[in-house]
Formats: sequence, C-alpha cells, structure tokens
Amino acid sequence: MKAFRGTIAAAAVLLIAVVAFLAVRPQLQDDGPVGHPQLFQFEKHELVRVEVLRPVVEDGAVTGSDSIVLVEEDGQWIIEGTGFVAGRSMVNRVKHQIHDLTARATVVDDPDQPELYGLGDLAITVSLTLRDGRTLSFKAGDPNPSSVSYYVRPLPGSTIYTVQKAAVDYYSLTLDEFRERRFAAFDSKDATALDAKVAVGEVSHHLVVEKVGERMWEMSSPVEMAANDDRVRRLLGRVSALKAKDFEEVSETPTPEELARYGLDAPRLDITVRFASRDPLRILVGDEAESDSKYDEVAYTLIDGDSTVYVARSGLIDDFVADPMELRNRKVVRMRAADVVAVDATLRATEDDDLEGSQGVRYAADEWFWKDGVPVPGSTPERVARTLAELEVDAFVDDEPEDLAAYGLVEPLVRAVLTDAEGNERVVRIGDEGEPWVDPEGNERPRRYASIEGSESVYLVDDRSLSVVRDLIREGNRKAKKDAEKAERRERIPTEARPSEGDEGEGEG
Repeated sequence: MKAFRGTIAAAAVLLIAVVAFLAVRPQLQDDGPVGHPQLFQFEKHELVRVEVLRPVVEDGAVTGSDSIVLVEEDGQWIIEGTGFVAGRSMVNRVKHQIHDLTARATVVDDPDQPELYGLGDLAITVSLTLRDGRTLSFKAGDPNPSSVSYYVRPLPGSTIYTVQKAAVDYYSLTLDEFRERRFAAFDSKDATALDAKVAVGEVSHHLVVEKVGERMWEMSSPVEMAANDDRVRRLLGRVSALKAKDFEEVSETPTPEELARYGLDAPRLDITVRFASRDPLRILVGDEAESDSKYDEVAYTLIDGDSTVYVARSGLIDDFVADPMELRNRKVVRMRAADVVAVDATLRATEDDDLEGSQGVRYAADEWFWKDGVPVPGSTPERVARTLAELEVDAFVDDEPEDLAAYGLVEPLVRAVLTDAEGNERVVRIGDEGEPWVDPEGNERPRRYASIEGSESVYLVDDRSLSVVRDLIREGNRKAKKDAEKAERRERIPTEARPSEGDEGEGEG
C-alpha cells in the first residue's frame, strides 16, 4: 500500500512539472513544428493591401519615414499614390512568404534593447490587410550573425523571433523593385492588328498586318499578301515580353526635349497593336541605353500616354528590321485539315510511272468512306487531307508566271480538290520536279512545283505531297479492281442460279 501511494505521489509531481513547463514555454503548443511558432497564417487570396513603412535616416539620425503601399484594385495590384502597376512577382512573394510564416527560433521575450536586433527606430514596419478587414503587422530588423535569418517582432507583442531571410529581406528594396517590369504585357490572342514603322539605319519600311480569321493574317503594307500566323504571333510575343531593367521618369505628357533626350522624337520603332477588347497599345523604341553588360543591348522605350521611359532589351528590333517578305504565309492552301470533309484527287501517269486514276473519299460520322459508301481502311485519307490542307511551301518561285506550262502546272501531275463542311473548295495542283533541297551534308530531298487554283503563284513543295496522293490512288484503284472482278464473277453466274438481292449471302436452307 505504501508503494502504491508512492507511485501516485510520483505521478502527481511529474504532472505538475509538465504543466509548469508548458506554462513557461507556451510556444510549444502552437501550430508550427515543436519550438517553431506559427507567426501568421492566412489564405493567399485574402491579401488586399501591403504597407511598408521605412525610416528615413539623415546624418545618422532618423528624420522621418516613407512608405510603399501595394493595394489590389479591380483585380489589379498598383502602388498607391504613384499610378504604377505593382510587380506581380513582388506581390506573389509577399503572399508566399508571409501567409504561413513560421519562426525559426524564439530569441527573447520583451528585450530591454530591441535596437540590438534592428528592431528599434530603424526597424521596417509591415502591415498586411486581409479581405475581411483584419490587419497583421510586424517589424523587420537586422539579419542575425550568420546572415541566414532575420529578426522580426509581430505586433502587438514584444517577443523577438528569427525567420528565414527570404521572408523579409526584400522590404528594404527601392520603390522601383516593387514595380511591374513587364510593362507592355497583353494576350496575343486578343490582338487584331499590328502596325510597325521601322527606321533603323538604312532599313525603313511600314509593316501593317491585320487578323482576318482564326490564325489567319493579311499584310497590306509594304506588300499585299497572306502573312504567316506563327511569324506574326512571334512579333506580338516580342512586344508583349518587353521587360524593364530600369525606369526613367518624365512628364505626364513628355516634352519634345524629353523625347529627344532618349531618341524618342525620331524612334527606331513605332509600334501600334490593336485589340478586340481594349484600347490600342503604342510603343516607341528610341536610342540605345547604357548597359551593364556588353552582351545585353538595351534601349529607351516609351508607351504612348505613359510618364515613364523604360530601359528594356532591344532584341525585338532585329525581328522588326527583318525583310517583311519573311512574314509571308507558307501555308498557302489556308484550310485546316480538321475542316476537310471531302478529297477528290486525279493522278496523271508519266513515262516513269503508269499509276494513274481519279479517286474520292468523304468524311462522316468520324470515319472516311469511298464514294460508294464503303469505309476506307487505314489512315491514308487522313494523311492526304492533313498534308494537302496544311501544305507548307519550301520556297516561293514566281508570283506572276508567264507560262504555267514551264512548271508542269497546265496539265498537272496531280489535281486535288479539298472541300470543307460549308462547301468551300481549295484546289491543289502538283507539277514537274523542281530544284531539290540540299542539306549541309549534301543529301538531297526531291521537291515539286505546285500552285493553288485562283492564285497563280508557283511554289516548291516537298515531294511527300505527291506520295500521299499516289497512296490514295493506288488504294482506290485496288478497290475498284476488286469490285470489277466481283461484278465480273456475278455476271458469269446463270440468271436462274444467281441469288436474288435479298438472298445474297444466304445458304441453300
């Protein structure tokens, strides 16, 4: 019985000790790992305002403070009082680093000299406002001796903690570091036209392209022609990707003297992008600016109506200086393979090959059929539709040929009619063999002359355009031969012995 009472007494003492320990170290009960208190916790989307209050020091004394306020307005973050767009990366950095901030260690409670940790008059005060009106605040101080952590003090409160350096080191950066550096960003799918006046050295031209359909562009200047979607979107992408390396402030309406200072009175590029759902964007690219790297060329850039001259990489100049003819659309058929519902092809025999004939296929209910309604086995119709509809020329030979017969296109080797669901037709003609393409190792790839009816330009195309048509004709001819042999066998059967149409395929019973 004594031993039992002794055990109870020992357990009671142990319980009291545990309770006392927890009372002394309450942070061990927090949500974070043991010994690492959770300082803040909120959902990232809840953040709507960030205020950074920083001391102003003159001659070693604090003379006041300045602030940077990032605020969400109509779904966009701006720097309050400046009109500048706040950097998305900086806003995301605040959200990511603070929304579940956990201390690395508890340093001291209620210190007598907080300035030893940079948490006196020189501390930076950060206040975060959430969507429901709550405000979370803390002071950020100096790095610890190892410089891998920073001292912070949540407010209200007097306890000092250390947190990872990346959580707070950026609050001491300049205002420019909080600005959005992608100053011309837009959705290229929304763009409807691109107008660029180019004056770089001896190169001078006016490029105008306009969107006329899904992934379809027409150039009206300096020449009239279909423009390549990929090339146009590349130009738009180079504009949209412009990123400021530095900022130069000018008047809200820059004066002629200010424009001349940056070479923007006679810009090398004057680009206007028009959109379906927003106002046009006009960008001027002026003189070269000083760069901290000989491999990184930059230029002064201005958005019309803006009061900031941006120093940005000037690589897009090379794209706009290039010969506008390089924008020419090489997909000359201008029909999507997915839209093709019928292909009718005729192949002419040659001295070297007696394969010839005319065959047609139709697409319905997710399947290709011969004209007589029999399904076509294999992938040949799909390959023909894809190869011809999305035919991409290797070279432009002649836009105003005097005689198509010189290219074998008056009586072409192949004449293929592609039809879409709306009844639109595009006719591809393939003629004589042309100059082969030669790779750097000297290997040759055969090419043939081609043209599109209604546009008499002559092109050079890969020989596989002929190969896929030959496959279709060969398979169609083979089917036609089997059908003829079957019909011939039926004709040999005496009329009285020939099964009726309803009995064909049935046994004698």
